[in-house]
Amino acid sequence: MKRQAEFEILSSLLSDVLHGKGGAALITGLGGYGRTSLLRTFGEEATARGAVFLGASATRADDDPAELFGQLLLHPRIPSSAAEYLSEIWVEGGRPPSAAQLHRFWRPVQELADRTPVVIGIDDTHHAGAEVLRSLLYLTRRLETAPILIAMTLSSCPLDERPQFSAEMSSQPHCRHIRLGPLPPPAAADAVRRALRPITQDVKPSGFVRLSAGNPLLLSALVADARASRPPAGTSVPGGHFATAVWRLLHRGHPTVAELARAVAVLGDVATPGLLAEILTIDPTVAVQGLQSLEASGLLLGDGFRADAARDAVLSKIPAKRQAELLLRAAAVLRDDGAPPTRLAALLSKAGDIDEPWMVDVLRDAAGQEERGDFPRAVRYLRLARQASARGGPEHAQITSDLAAAEWQIDPLSVVRLLPDLDEAARGGRLTSSQTENLVTCLLWHGQRENALALLASGVDLGAPPDWAEGFRSWLYPSLVPEQAGPPDDVRTAGTAAIPGIEIDDHMLITAEQSLLNTRLDDSALVPALSALSMLVYTDRLDRAGTWIDILLQAAERRGSVTWRALLSTALSIIDLRRGDLTAADAHAQRALSLLSNRSWGMAIGLPLSSAVNASTDRGRHDEAAALLAVPLPDGMFETLPGLYYMYARAGHHAAIGHHLTALADYDSCGELMRSWEIDQPALIPWRNGAALAGLRLGRTTYARALLAEQLALTEPWDLRTRGATLRIHAMLSHGADRVAMLRQAVAAAEQTSDLVGLATVLIDLGRAQRAQNDLAGAEATWRRAGALIARTGMKTPSDAPSQARPTGDDRAGTMELSDAEQRVASLAAAGYSNREIATELCITVSTIEQHLTRVYRKLKVSRRPHLAKALDGLT
Repeated sequence: MKRQAEFEILSSLLSDVLHGKGGAALITGLGGYGRTSLLRTFGEEATARGAVFLGASATRADDDPAELFGQLLLHPRIPSSAAEYLSEIWVEGGRPPSAAQLHRFWRPVQELADRTPVVIGIDDTHHAGAEVLRSLLYLTRRLETAPILIAMTLSSCPLDERPQFSAEMSSQPHCRHIRLGPLPPPAAADAVRRALRPITQDVKPSGFVRLSAGNPLLLSALVADARASRPPAGTSVPGGHFATAVWRLLHRGHPTVAELARAVAVLGDVATPGLLAEILTIDPTVAVQGLQSLEASGLLLGDGFRADAARDAVLSKIPAKRQAELLLRAAAVLRDDGAPPTRLAALLSKAGDIDEPWMVDVLRDAAGQEERGDFPRAVRYLRLARQASARGGPEHAQITSDLAAAEWQIDPLSVVRLLPDLDEAARGGRLTSSQTENLVTCLLWHGQRENALALLASGVDLGAPPDWAEGFRSWLYPSLVPEQAGPPDDVRTAGTAAIPGIEIDDHMLITAEQSLLNTRLDDSALVPALSALSMLVYTDRLDRAGTWIDILLQAAERRGSVTWRALLSTALSIIDLRRGDLTAADAHAQRALSLLSNRSWGMAIGLPLSSAVNASTDRGRHDEAAALLAVPLPDGMFETLPGLYYMYARAGHHAAIGHHLTALADYDSCGELMRSWEIDQPALIPWRNGAALAGLRLGRTTYARALLAEQLALTEPWDLRTRGATLRIHAMLSHGADRVAMLRQAVAAAEQTSDLVGLATVLIDLGRAQRAQNDLAGAEATWRRAGALIARTGMKTPSDAPSQARPTGDDRAGTMELSDAEQRVASLAAAGYSNREIATELCITVSTIEQHLTRVYRKLKVSRRPHLAKALDGLT
């Protein structure tokens, strides 16, 4: 990047020299500001205009005056005897040369200047020793009457600065002080345009200016990276040239400044001047000056690097051992200063290896705090602490248990490798009772039922199991709690929602919401939260349940709990199914399955699979349902409640494709399991309805009638969803006006629920019954209403449904009406916002955005985001 104004100053001094008048120029600036480049260009200009250019460069490694001045005297126009004299006047260990000796040394230069103008250029003068600087001052005081121009570059870094030399040079009347600073933003932007416009017209200089901070070296490197990309880029993308420029800048700078840059790259935002001074054993003032220099050069901004690429370039040149040393030293210093464990643990985990007992304690304390904030960090801390603890000891067992609890939140499968060690520790009495309960939970989750029972029967002192542990066993393996009687009315809680015979009233619903309000994302909260959500779902408080799931999803996303996100996505899928939003139900079930592998789901895989199968079946996508049912299942899953849901969904699929005998076998198996587990509650799984319908298809009328009567007797008054579905099937046993009357009761019950699929199905049956009674107008109106619902839900229209029950163009137009929330999400998506950006803008979860968009796509009949804008325009 050219320094035109500064070059013109030097050019005017050159003109003076060419007219017989001497002078001097002191060029100062930070690394990368172009001191060397300006001096080199000026030397070429001087030679081109007829002057003799004598060049030299001082180095930090060698400040021998004879070496530096010897470079000047190597020019062929100067006698070789002049260079030989250097060894005489600068004898090692001798006294500084006298004025007479300096005069004799400079005489060959002055004699050359008598014949032709001379320009002397000395680069990096700040590296020169005191004797060299004194000699240069001696020369410059005698330049005014000789056609000699001396130009010197000097670093303006406080650690390199030679203030006395600079002051004396600048005070001489024939010396011009040229201060190089960063390029102003307009000048930098203009330079970028000039460099890139020949190869690309789409140039956006702002990124170049921001990342370089006007440092010409960095700016040139960014431009070189843009030119080297294929195709050439008009935006700033730091690459190899930029990394090389960062290394050059630090290599040519003061060693302490380079070391400060390395420490900042390793330590990140904890790298305060005081901490850096202590770990690098330098004066605090030096640390401050060095950091200021790095910020002025464009590498740093505030507490860290201006560009991640610059930090990465520096880190790549630091050996791993040195990085660990800096991190451990910083942690030790901060510990002495009373820093919190989370701050220390972040440094220790980066170091990757710890060697002192206090570090294990710090990591454990920090992990305990992070389990309430960030599970992935907690896992990193506990893994490192476990690695450093003595295997087989109590501390190792405690850390392993904590690690298993944290890892389960991210991937339950990762816990399997820890189970043998935990089992051994539990039997050896090295785990607390709550930690042993956690172990039993993990064993049951992964289907190791026998191991869990063996541990419970081993004599390990567990004390009274906490409510959540007992609830988990009954939720996952109902057979483990055979004596599950209903509690007295005054102790009813959200956890009793699935117990038959318990009436769910307003008090229990309030208790459920209070339970959700106090939910924390740990193992003990899993069952109470799911129980509370189940209560809201089964009583058709779907909006309230959805609101709480959104709140919990925000916490799960913020804290990195993949397992909770998967379970909550499954809960959303179940809610969508009960609403009749089949497309959203399928999307949420698929998302749940994608978040965890099949093996990670363990025994619980029946939950998302059953939801996905139900959605595909109701949409008439039987091949997709069959593919889901072909997913391998863990052994023993049908001994669990998720297995029960899976079996019920499988039965529905078989019934939908006409395999009624196979469906009936599954429905009967569901009933046997629920009765044996003493959870035979229709609101949980209305298996009798499915069995009765399959029985009717197979001609077993008496069997079906008995099941339906039993179902109606068991159904709770608040469970209108089950009641409506039961009445619909029961109507098949009636004829004429009795069938119409019973179907109207079924419609009335379904209308008080959110089950649009169930309502559409019973409306089709009512329309048929009305037509059989010659109520053609009523039948047509009923079928049209059913058609509108079918269009809204995405369900498959029954093949034998009348034409009036099939969605029409008007029905489809009706589905294009978006809710206010859907309109806001669709508008932002059409404007190019990502799902995460929309979530941030509207203060809701990414999962909620996905749910809204799924509905928007279905309503607007589009499949891709680019089509949204046109579809939205069509609504106005």
